Amino acid sequence: MFHIVVCDDDPVICTQCKDLLEKHYKKQVSITVLGSAEDLKGWLEEKDKGQTNIILLDIALGDADGIELAKDIRRDYPQIKVILLSGYAQLASNVFDADPVYFLSKPIDSSKLFASMDRAMKIVSSQEIKAVTVTGVGGKIFRLKVDEVVYIETSGRNCRVHLDNGQIRDVNCKLSEILSMMPDHVVATHQSYGCNLHKVKAFSKEDGIDLAGGMNIPVSRRHYKGVKEKLALHMV
Repeated sequence: MFHIVVCDDDPVICTQCKDLLEKHYKKQVSITVLGSAEDLKGWLEEKDKGQTNIILLDIALGDADGIELAKDIRRDYPQIKVILLSGYAQLASNVFDADPVYFLSKPIDSSKLFASMDRAMKIVSSQEIKAVTVTGVGGKIFRLKVDEVVYIETSGRNCRVHLDNGQIRDVNCKLSEILSMMPDHVVATHQSYGCNLHKVKAFSKEDGIDLAGGMNIPVSRRHYKGVKEKLALHMV
């Protein structure tokens, strides 16, 4: 599923984009609508937890400069792809300084909206996820390098991410949430565990998974077949 944010201070545009995208892509998308630059910044810093894939962003958000905001997103959240919107043709001259996936003029043309979204989805699907942005239990936002993750376990309502240098990161999200941000070689093995298949040393139905560093984690009956199939593709 693709997580999309529509950010525009015109509620009519927001509703139009949301309705068009949900009708066209159905269960492929989940959509959040925001009405200001501050709302978007707050969403990314406090609520998103690294799940957003694509932002449909208006250039003129009240007094805020959407182009500068897009540049900040490109710098701080490089995994997110931005599609820029504008009703003012004269602003298009410097729009590509923000390196958007696409630039759409208002009023919204549905065929162009779908073309821009298809392009963004293709980029998201093909890009290699090297790091994810997460929120720690204390509220601090940090980046986790995927190739350093060995395994993840639930800890109350949060997760503990075990890294290959022995460090542990406590993350403020559910196991399913953090796994949804990861590439497909980081998988659930149990309702309370997930692991990086690149770190697996041995695997069996009886003994579970032996990981680099000497750790062992369980594989439930429910997850066994899926883990076995993906392990055949990703074990190195």
